[in-house]
Amino acid sequence: MNLQERKRIIFEQKRSYTCGTVENINDQWIFFEAEDDEAFLLVEITEDGIEILLSNEWVPGVFMETGQVLLHTKHLYELNNGDAVRVRKRLPQAYMEWLEELSVDAFTNFTSLLNKSNISLYDCIYCHNTMQFMDLVKEPSGVNFLVFDNEAFICSVQHHFSRGKLITDRFEYTLQTGKRYLFTNLEHKKAE
Repeated sequence: MNLQERKRIIFEQKRSYTCGTVENINDQWIFFEAEDDEAFLLVEITEDGIEILLSNEWVPGVFMETGQVLLHTKHLYELNNGDAVRVRKRLPQAYMEWLEELSVDAFTNFTSLLNKSNISLYDCIYCHNTMQFMDLVKEPSGVNFLVFDNEAFICSVQHHFSRGKLITDRFEYTLQTGKRYLFTNLEHKKAE
């Protein structure tokens, strides 16, 4: 699995978008989040594209500062005040780096087990990535802490890792219901 495939899996997760409406104020397009009415400059949050609700269908495109959206159909759409749009949520940098560091098997198993509990990668509300502080350590090991909240469940994940000759990843999931999951992923380091 290359980085593009991994990003595709991440992008296809539930709750990966924030929905809202747009309004032109002082010649700048402002995005108003539907959930809590927070406002953002549209140009600052559309790095990964934008989707516009047209005829009850989300149509992807690229926002242009002129107030137009280049739709995937190659047509230009002129934004109007009140248009319903959705933008991709951004994952925190420490969390994204952590996801990219996991091996293919560890990433796939980690994501699959979360999804089985209806938890999305985008439900992460906290990530302490210990690995970020171990650049100079020859064979790093430690624990990363993650917390997920999908508004129905809270899930705490401890990721115990070791990066020596044997690469180990042990994940301990605990839901607020008391239900627990555990899996370990072991791989031999390739000869350099």
